[in-house]
Amino acid sequence: MSESTQVVVVDASPESDRDAVHVAFPTAEYVHDTSVAGWMTRARNVALLSVKGRVVSFLDDDVVVRPGWQAAVLAAFEDAAVAAVAGRTCNGIDGEEHYAQPVGRLLPDGGLTEGFASLPTEPVDVDHGIGANMSFRTSVIARLGGFRDDYPGTAMREDTDIYLRVRAIGGRAVFAPEAVVDHLPAPHVTGARFDTRYKLYARRNHMVLLARDGGLRSPVLRRWIGREFRSVVRAPGLVGKASRFGVTAIGIGWGALAAVRDAAWNPTPPTRSDAKGARIRAALDEAAA
Repeated sequence: MSESTQVVVVDASPESDRDAVHVAFPTAEYVHDTSVAGWMTRARNVALLSVKGRVVSFLDDDVVVRPGWQAAVLAAFEDAAVAAVAGRTCNGIDGEEHYAQPVGRLLPDGGLTEGFASLPTEPVDVDHGIGANMSFRTSVIARLGGFRDDYPGTAMREDTDIYLRVRAIGGRAVFAPEAVVDHLPAPHVTGARFDTRYKLYARRNHMVLLARDGGLRSPVLRRWIGREFRSVVRAPGLVGKASRFGVTAIGIGWGALAAVRDAAWNPTPPTRSDAKGARIRAALDEAAA
């Protein structure tokens, strides 16, 4: 990264690690805030209070940036219509550079395509991106009032949420395959990466995501619920089917309760109007002045 690049590190660990951060990035702005422990998206919002540039990128702490990443991100933003960029995130899996479906799409049945490790020949338009490697125009993040930071558990769908909100205000998002990071997933503090807890939160948070994007009356939401229950028959064996049905029923039921509280009959406005959103907006507007 260039010497003029601002680096903000938010550390929610019990003990400060400022010295180690400054060894790697001497000019980094280090924020030690234990109140956001277990809430990655709240840490993102804390970081936004310090951001000063025209483009802000978010990288997870378990990725390694490849040479050329920054240049590729900035090149994608040379198109004035682009409001958000999803970078390529490689997982070291053989064949992951090939993906048969369109990358990063919200499907009519409420499902999401992925393909963020794939290698198309040029940037492609997407509906959503991956949180480990995502970038936005700071002015767009300011207008939105930052991230919605109430997706619990592993914060699954917080990244999809911000991209769909960008889309809702007319912004364009692209997948930039030259903006590459290598993802080296770290162990979860609680539980395994894809355990039952993960699957429950995945369904709960996806339900809230679709309800916010399209409203509780959204046909996409209804189709997704049907899709999830139909997938039960594809689980192997009776025990597998029973397990998947239980996780699906509990996760969707939990999500329905959360959606009634966190969404509305019609789509939720994409811009935050609460005090946190106003604070983030004011900080970013002041930095841009």
